Amino acid sequence: MGPIEIQHGDGSTRLTAPKECALLAALLASPSEPVPTVRLIDALWSGDPPLSAGQNLRLYVGRLRRRLGDGDRIAHLERGYALLAQPEEVDALRFEKSLDTARASGRAEGVDSAHVAAMYREALALWRGSAFEGADLGNGPAQEYAVRLDELRAAATEEWIDVELDLGRHRSLVGELRGLTAAHPLRERLHAQLMLALYRSGRQAEALEAYRSARKVVVAELGLEPGPALRALETAILTADPSLDHAPDPVEPAPVKPAAAAPPVRTSRIWRVAAGLVLTVAVAAYITRPDLERPAAQPPATMPQPAETATHSTAMTTQATPALRGPKGDGVLTVGTLLPRTGLLYFIGSSISSGVKLAVEDVNVAGGVLGKPIRLFETDSGDTDPDIATTAVGEFIEKKVDLMVGPASSTLSLKILDDVADAGIAVISSAATSDDLTTASDQGMYFRTAAADILQGKLLGELAAEDGNRTAMIITLDDSYGLQMADSAERAMATQGVKRLDRLVYPPSTEAFAAYASRISKARPDALIMIGFEETASLIQELHKRGLTARNQNWYLVDANLIHYEDMVPAGVMEGAKGLIVGKEATGEFAARIGRADPKHDDTSYATESYDAVVLGALAAESTQSDLGQSIAARLADMSSSGRRCVSYRDCVALVRAGVDIDYDGLSGRIEFDSNGDVREGSFGIYQYDESNTYEWIASHLVKDS
Repeated sequence: MGPIEIQHGDGSTRLTAPKECALLAALLASPSEPVPTVRLIDALWSGDPPLSAGQNLRLYVGRLRRRLGDGDRIAHLERGYALLAQPEEVDALRFEKSLDTARASGRAEGVDSAHVAAMYREALALWRGSAFEGADLGNGPAQEYAVRLDELRAAATEEWIDVELDLGRHRSLVGELRGLTAAHPLRERLHAQLMLALYRSGRQAEALEAYRSARKVVVAELGLEPGPALRALETAILTADPSLDHAPDPVEPAPVKPAAAAPPVRTSRIWRVAAGLVLTVAVAAYITRPDLERPAAQPPATMPQPAETATHSTAMTTQATPALRGPKGDGVLTVGTLLPRTGLLYFIGSSISSGVKLAVEDVNVAGGVLGKPIRLFETDSGDTDPDIATTAVGEFIEKKVDLMVGPASSTLSLKILDDVADAGIAVISSAATSDDLTTASDQGMYFRTAAADILQGKLLGELAAEDGNRTAMIITLDDSYGLQMADSAERAMATQGVKRLDRLVYPPSTEAFAAYASRISKARPDALIMIGFEETASLIQELHKRGLTARNQNWYLVDANLIHYEDMVPAGVMEGAKGLIVGKEATGEFAARIGRADPKHDDTSYATESYDAVVLGALAAESTQSDLGQSIAARLADMSSSGRRCVSYRDCVALVRAGVDIDYDGLSGRIEFDSNGDVREGSFGIYQYDESNTYEWIASHLVKDS
């Protein structure tokens, strides 16, 4: 009923390691009952468990036992494991018990409606977010249990609103219901409740407009007219049916205690009108307002608990609505950057860092996230020395970083991915492009605003064909970056009729390129695609010795070796060569701001992608009302697709706070994450070298994943 926490004594431990969360969630789905090992493995590695899954499961069980502080809490029974817990120790079970009690009281004779409403509020106040929020549940028992719990919560909320309407509290419910209908537009019962609340508040025109809005959504989404109950309510409002009327709001809320001589519970008009509605969608989460304050003393539980149901806090005896938003973590979105100040990619580190800083600045100027400014930590990734990055990740975990931007290196990303994912840190890289990251096991925590290498390779091949080349050779560094891009380029050229004469592959330690240059000189292809880093300068020098230049052979470079060669080869050697940079070129005021932020560097590579990474993370945190990395990762895809388009944090966050589904398209262009966390299409800048061996932008190109 929110992110998973373990309470012990007066303290609590919030689980952030996704595998531990998934395991505990699967066990909580059937407390004190054995869950077969095969189902637990499926919950942790949905559809594709490793060969060591059984051994790894035992490892995670051991870790979880230590987290619980009681080795006997998880028993090995009947080819599976069981979490031994009493009903009062699990907030989900306490919620179900409280809901059953509220429902029974609502059906009983002589129970005051105000007391029933308070009981519903107490049950709903146990919620701090969606069930098992932030945990990757796969398709196992925990996912099924979470859906059931969330639907119970949805039904309980609607039942509670019915009771409040019976009490004449329609005016105070209008704002709550507007938020609920905006968040869950296919639940017709909520629309009916909003219409009745508006009508009873003397706002007949708005009630009818609420119906028209509901109808528009249902027709657009389902191709159906609203159900007969909602249509009947519209007719009743049009004719001012007296049966819809209610006594005025009470001045003071009714006391939360049973009344000895209370009148029998009334069945609400809205309940009768909406009784036949079909609930068209299972709600994943209600996100409507901040948590109510909880008393300090709470019983031990596997998830944080409010006060015992027998104790009524001040918040629960007032007319305040139930707590339905998720937790805020520590209340501050903490962003950490793991970017190259040293290593092979040092030359792009400054622009990426500048993009992050400008985004943080803009977010904070617009009011921050969850009402507070972003906290930013910057570190060096090193790239060539993985120990530097490992140390930085340790610092991030210690400082409770929620969102990490970086690394720029694909190889380094793969090395640190397990650690950051297990720590519950959401990761968005604005420059790592290896296709290996598409299929890497990231527990749903890794995203990229930069297009994968497969798209850059596709564009390389298309450029070679568009320029009229009939034959081509590729020389590439022997790593995943080079080989995958070469494969993609070859496929694109083959479809365009360009013949590949040869592919030359050199190891990362290569310093001498004479032999490679000799083979290229003998083959004399129309086009030469060079995939590598700064060592490409040595290759170009060897090619020049053999009379080959970009003037007499079409050369194509990639983002990693697209550098200024004016001090490396004679003037004119590079003239006419083309190269690519992933991402949209920073232009206008944004480019000027980067220049002012770091006057020593004029490179703006990946600046727009890093800017968008921070904005997306901030919007996801606002949407889920939580700065937890797992919550952010769970909402990132939703922030960038299938909603109202917006292009700035200020505009987007206003829509999010109003309950509007958004589609953020930022400085880097259209962003839409697929199920692997990759963007479905990528923008590329095409650059061309002049006689001085320096390059300039000549065009932008959009490449879609085919």
